[in-house]
Amino acid sequence: MSKLRVGCLLVCLFTQAAFAQVTKKPTSTLIKDLASSNVATRADAAQDLAHRRDKSATKALLKALPKESVASIRDQIVAGLANTRDPESVKPLITFLSSHNPEVRIGAVSALAISGDRRAVSPTINLLRDKEVSVRRSAVSALDQLNDKSSVTPLLELLSDKDPVVRLRVVNALGNLGDPKSSGPMIDMLKDKSGPVEAAAAVSLGKLKDKSVVPALIAIVESKDNRDTFGVKFYAANALGLLGDPRAVPVLINGLKDKDPFVRSTAAYSLGYLRDKSAVEPLLGTIHDKNVFVRFRSLQALGQLKDRRAVKPLMAAAVNMKDHEDTREQAVKALGNIGDPQAIPALVQAFKDVDEAIAKNAIIAVAKLHGSSAIPDIKLMLNHKESVVRLAAKNALEMLGNKSSGKK
Repeated sequence: MSKLRVGCLLVCLFTQAAFAQVTKKPTSTLIKDLASSNVATRADAAQDLAHRRDKSATKALLKALPKESVASIRDQIVAGLANTRDPESVKPLITFLSSHNPEVRIGAVSALAISGDRRAVSPTINLLRDKEVSVRRSAVSALDQLNDKSSVTPLLELLSDKDPVVRLRVVNALGNLGDPKSSGPMIDMLKDKSGPVEAAAAVSLGKLKDKSVVPALIAIVESKDNRDTFGVKFYAANALGLLGDPRAVPVLINGLKDKDPFVRSTAAYSLGYLRDKSAVEPLLGTIHDKNVFVRFRSLQALGQLKDRRAVKPLMAAAVNMKDHEDTREQAVKALGNIGDPQAIPALVQAFKDVDEAIAKNAIIAVAKLHGSSAIPDIKLMLNHKESVVRLAAKNALEMLGNKSSGKK
């Protein structure tokens, strides 16, 4: 199935309610129109029936599916069968999986996937060996949606499929299924000849929650391979954070120096997730990184680590980095998360920031720090020109137990 067809089907399934033009024709008339020799009439009927989700149309839709020659109308029919979620349609749809027409097989398996009916799992597994690559792709996607553990072994056997899109979808499905027995084969997919498959394997390894894969992911992050055009190192660094293994800390700290800003930012994010205090100083060294995403993730991580060594550098960042609103805002948030009262003077100074988001978050941070000494300054913010700042000031005064939280 082409990307255009997939996109069309998704639009049919998920956005019809918002965009379809609903007719006033009764369902019985639309059912008759579905059998019309006129393409436009069939198209309108199929679209309207899909939108109505009327189970009385199930038999007509099932009858029309194998006969329809126009792909876009067939997709609407599939959408109609999927959206009605009529249990009576499951057996006929399973029968259509044996159709000689690959487009009918694709339509049927797509509708079965959305139905979520367990009866569809075994017949869909049988499609994994279909001679048509488009059918195999759809079958894998369907098993991903059905999310049944019985499909793990058959999917593992398909990791050697010659089609890279099939392999990519298998890797994604196995990651979502989360079975640890996928770990070994998934490590092998880190060396797939397709870059997107390698990247997807790194993502899925993070989802498997199996710490035996940590050394393989570390090796990817430490790799000096300059051909990483699909972000495999980026996804591997993210997976290491999700796995929460302390063995990853040193390599992630080194990752803060990687030439790829996305690797640096993900290393920072993962270090925040791991909560290892040895990362504080290295993270402080990146808050002035030239890349906005690296600065954002590093400041966010420092807020998560809650180490007081970061307070003074963050105070300086909150008020001195005049050309970087993103850095000032995240520094303010991090100071609120760390919870050290010595940050209050810098936060009060940030009340006057030209960016209202920074002023608002500075007020929130002071309230979190129980900064009663700043109540007079917070009261002044009740007169701020921006409503979000005024509301933050009002809420902060209430949190601090001050009765004069209304604007006078």
